[in-house]
Amino acid sequence: MFIDAYDDTNDPLWEGTRTGPYLNYYKNYVQLPKSPVTSVTSVSTFDDSDNETTMAASRYFVDNVREPARIVLRQGETFPTALRVANAIKVVYVAGYANAHSVPEPIRMAMLQHIAFLYEQRGDMMEPQQSMMLPPVIRMLYQPYVIMNGLGTSNLMALG
Repeated sequence: MFIDAYDDTNDPLWEGTRTGPYLNYYKNYVQLPKSPVTSVTSVSTFDDSDNETTMAASRYFVDNVREPARIVLRQGETFPTALRVANAIKVVYVAGYANAHSVPEPIRMAMLQHIAFLYEQRGDMMEPQQSMMLPPVIRMLYQPYVIMNGLGTSNLMALG
């Protein structure tokens, strides 16, 4: 994954009031958009001269308990500044299930029903929007595995 800056990832929409200081101007983490995250191989930054610097793994930890997973700086650590304007941070990580048997049963069942639905409805869709309409049963099976991004959009998590 390449991002331009450490605050390049979306924050969920917040409605209402916050108690305490608003500390979002300084993020100490980077969200990883694909899940489930197994491991982070490396975190590298690029300066204006395109020199790559790899961060030591002791400076951060991988929080893969929450969805989406994130890389969080350890206490007292900061992200480098003086980075190039585009693709300044490179994160190499492993995401997905180890094998077909580790995919949760509801996802496997939803995939089989989804494939059957598309097969049965082939050629029946007059408009492209109709092909995006899933039956409620399939949506309910997928729902616990949907990762929500900001402003109400969602991405179905990576399956492998």
